This record gives sequence, C-alpha cells and structure tokens, in this order.
Amino acid sequence: MSTIASSSPISRQAGGRHPLGRPPATAVPATGPGPGDREPLPAHVLADIAAGFAAARPLWESTVRHDPDGREPVRLIGTDSYEVWVIGWTTGQNVRVHDHGDSTGAFVVTEGELTEVLPSGGSGGVVERTLGAGRLRHLALGTVHDVVNRAVEPATSIHVYSPPLTSMTYYDAETFEPEETESIVEERPLLDDRASSYALHPSQRTRR
Repeated sequence: MSTIASSSPISRQAGGRHPLGRPPATAVPATGPGPGDREPLPAHVLADIAAGFAAARPLWESTVRHDPDGREPVRLIGTDSYEVWVIGWTTGQNVRVHDHGDSTGAFVVTEGELTEVLPSGGSGGVVERTLGAGRLRHLALGTVHDVVNRAVEPATSIHVYSPPLTSMTYYDAETFEPEETESIVEERPLLDDRASSYALHPSQRTRR
C-alpha cells in the first residue's frame, strides 16, 4: 500500500461487513450512551484506525463492491466509540455536499483516485483536491464537503467516524446552504446481510 499522507481539511460549522463473508470476531454493536455523551476519538487515533484497516486488505477486499448503479457502503465494524466503513466508487459517483453531524472522522483512499470538493471560505466557489491511493484526509467536526470519483478507474476508500454517525446534513452544491438533515437509528447492529448493511449508511436515505 502507498504511504499514508494527510492534510488538514477546510471545515465549516453547520446550523451517507462482513470481511471474508462474516463480521470480525472483535466487532460489537454500537450501543450505550447517546452521541451527545460521547467524545470523538483524537484525530491521530482515527488516522491510525483508518490506516490499519486500509492495510488489512483481506478484511474488505471480498466485501467492497463497485456497482455502477449506486455506491454500496458496507460497515466493517461498529463500537461505542467509532465505526469503520468501506466504500466502492465507480466513475461519476459522489455522495452530495454534506457534513457528518456530531461525528469527526478520517478516510483513506486505498485504490484509484477520488476528488474532494470543499467550500473555498468566504470567497465563494469551491476548492477541489485530488486524492490518490494512500492519501488520508481528516474530517474535523463541522467539515462540509463532497467526494466524487472523476477518474476512469473504480476507487475504494476506508472511512472512520467517531462517534458513529447518527445524522448527516446535506447542502446546496452552489451556495453550501443547508437543505435537509437525515437522522438514523442509534442502534445499528453489524449485519451479515449486504443489503441491510448497505441501508444503514445515512447517505443512502436520500436515495429512497
């Protein structure tokens, strides 16, 4: 795997699993206190988790799916403190401009190339960053961005969120004004079933 390189995100305060066919033995459901009672793990810990899962390719290679009809995020592990997802991207696929609610995070591109789209501060417009394989991005609280595959080849990325995602707010792609917030059920057990696991990711709720 390429060397992990990290860079600081542009953020904005704001007011989208079975490795080897079954859950890992250490995985536990995300249960316990509500998200307001949980402190996010430090950025360097999230980076270490993301890099570790990215390097452990046997855990997710047989699970990740690159479906031209839509992204299928699959949760690899869920704990009280954090969760890890693997996401496959085909050409042209993106999330939609969004934040991560009360969660911070990090993601690593493990293969292919993704483009991160962020607001360019008070000047209007956007900043785009090309992220090749091995590139790690920190997601500070309140980060507003989109991620898109503009390359010809499929891409894969590992995402870590702390605490586990409970909501995502979506924004207008031009003005970056908030449009809607999607909440998800707090208790989300790790599932063997790919379709059910896919449906857990909050970014999928806008497709319904």
